[in-house]
Parts: sequence; C-alpha cells; structure tokens
Amino acid sequence: MPSASQPQRILIVRLSSLGDVIQTLPLPTAIRRAFPQARIGWAIDAELAPAIEGHRDLDRIHPFPRTSWRQAGLGPLRWPRIAREMSRFTGEIGAAGYDLAIDAQGLLMSALIPFLARIRRRVGFGHRRELSHMFYTERHLSWQEYFAPDRPHSDHILALARAIGCEPADWTIHLPAVAPRYREAIAAALAGAFAAPAPLIAIAPGTQWSSKQWPGEYWHELIRRILTETAAKVVLVGAGADAGYAAQLVGQLGAQGNGRILNLAGRTNLPELYALLGAMSITIAGDSAPLHAAGAARCPHVIGIYGPTAPGRSAPIGSPHISLLRAEPQLHCQPCHRRQCRYGTNQCMRQVAPDEVLVAVTRALGSCIAE
Repeated sequence: MPSASQPQRILIVRLSSLGDVIQTLPLPTAIRRAFPQARIGWAIDAELAPAIEGHRDLDRIHPFPRTSWRQAGLGPLRWPRIAREMSRFTGEIGAAGYDLAIDAQGLLMSALIPFLARIRRRVGFGHRRELSHMFYTERHLSWQEYFAPDRPHSDHILALARAIGCEPADWTIHLPAVAPRYREAIAAALAGAFAAPAPLIAIAPGTQWSSKQWPGEYWHELIRRILTETAAKVVLVGAGADAGYAAQLVGQLGAQGNGRILNLAGRTNLPELYALLGAMSITIAGDSAPLHAAGAARCPHVIGIYGPTAPGRSAPIGSPHISLLRAEPQLHCQPCHRRQCRYGTNQCMRQVAPDEVLVAVTRALGSCIAE
C-alpha cells in the first residue's frame, strides 16, 4: 500500500501536438512503476484523445475541447461560452481529486488547467514560456537546459518524473494497445495492394511546419529510386491535410508505382496508423508525428530528415535502429525552431540530398535481410 506521503491521484497535462504527446508516453509508465496504486489521468486535446486511449498505464482521459473553440471563433461574443466550458472542464478535473499535476507541455493554457482545478501540487518546467511558471508550485529545468540542442526531450519529461519521486533509469515507451479490428484492417489493405511479400517502407512526406518540409522533387526522386533500385514497396502515410500532396507524388510516378505503392495518407485513424507503422520495415519522415509514432511502434528502422529542429533534442524513441540526417556541415541558423524559414529557402532541408537518404535506406534494407 502507498504511504500517506505518496501521491494517490496524478494528472498529466499534455494537450498537443501528436508528436509531443507520443514523446510524453514514457511519463505514465514511469509513474506507474513508482506508484503502482496511484490513479493516473491525462488532460489532452479532444481530437488527440485516440492517441492515448487504451494505454495500459492510464486510468482516465480528460478530453479538452480547444479545437471546437477555435472552430467556433474566439471573438468577444464567444468568451462567455468559452469561460463556461473551461469552468466545466476544470471542474471535472477538480472533482477527480488529483493531489498532483505534471504539466509536460509548459505553456499558458496547460499550466492554467491544474491551477484552475485547484490541484495543490503543480509541477512544471522553469523555462517561463508564456508565463507558465507563475501557475506551478514547483519548477524544473531552466530555459537553457530545456532548449539545449543536445538534450533529448525525453530527458525533460523524465526530469519531471524524477521530481515527484520516480526513478526511471530503465524507462521505456509504450503505445496504447491496438484493437484487433484495426490491425486486421491494415493487414487487409496491405494484402490487397501488394501481391507478393517484400520489405515495406512507410514514407510521410507532409509536415505541419513549412520549415520542416523536404522538397517535393526530393521525395519524388527518393521514391522513384526506391522503386527502381530495390525490391521494397512503399506506403505513403500522413494526416488528412497531407492527402493531396501524397496523391500528387503518386501521380508523378505514373505506371512506375503500379503494384508497388499504396497511398494511405489521410485514410487511417490513429490506432490504424500505429498498427501500420509497426508492420513496416522502414519509416522515413521529417521531424513529424509519423516519425515519432514509428519509433514508439518499434518500427525496426526509422530514418529522420532534420532541418530547423535539433536531432539531439527531438529524436524519436523506441525503435532499435534510428538514423537522423541533417545538413553537413550544419548551417549557421540551425537549429532555429521556427515554423517558417526566416530566409524563405528551407535551405537546411535542401542540404539533405536524396542520395544520402537512399544510402540509409539501402543500409537498413541490408540489415533487414540479415536479420
């Protein structure tokens, strides 16, 4: 039985985005190991709740309706409604009786939630972004520590775990269990698209940040050479916003892609995406949600293409073989952590040539055969 000094009910706050949510998944596991009798909840954007539903170390999920607020508009006429909904949401959390909250996001909104829910002990980062530090009772990691380019973000998350008494020396990451119907749907899609068995390569060509976008002609060249120089088959993945871009790439390949490429971008839900990436031999993407999902799904080989973000800080975790490519030598402006390139060139991404990525693919395919 836990002692009186141990937390009994613990809330994790990580609202978004999908890639960051996945990088936070070691946290509930570390907490569960330290406090096996504790009740663990997670506050998350409602549209991302499927990303953590069914996780073995979570007892409750609190879907946050931020996206619906944005869709309705944030004008002054909407403020009373938003205030009522925020009060309802924080009241629900308050009623759950949490005695400890960990804000793993570190922004104003995420810091406000446990404060307004009147959770007595509130642990967060000390980097002071958006004045979030004002709403914590405990602060850890300075701005310099948090943004150090060679310190993995998983270390930031686990620093918060250590702050509450966890010792996650042998930490690990687990995705939620995927229901059989989702695995069966993915298996059927792959079997219907590809007649003969072959190594499967997932490619996620899209990204939310324009600064992280690898040039379209580079993706086209890479896929063309994979199809002509290897026996592998390609599966395109991504969110609904990436569907048009992926379809354009398939169209450019023409007959060359017949029977060798399957476009599932925008056609899978999150559990299906997890099942799909776990079935791949290789995943290739920029610093994006599919890259981190592939790592957590333990795809055997993950290849990341990095530009405005630091590989040492935002690398995927979980996969046994991770290869991260960036401009060599590094440009003077890297890493900038900007959503848009300040020079309008995305030169840091352009400096990673298709030849370099193909070398990593060929090496990974050779390893797959050897294994």
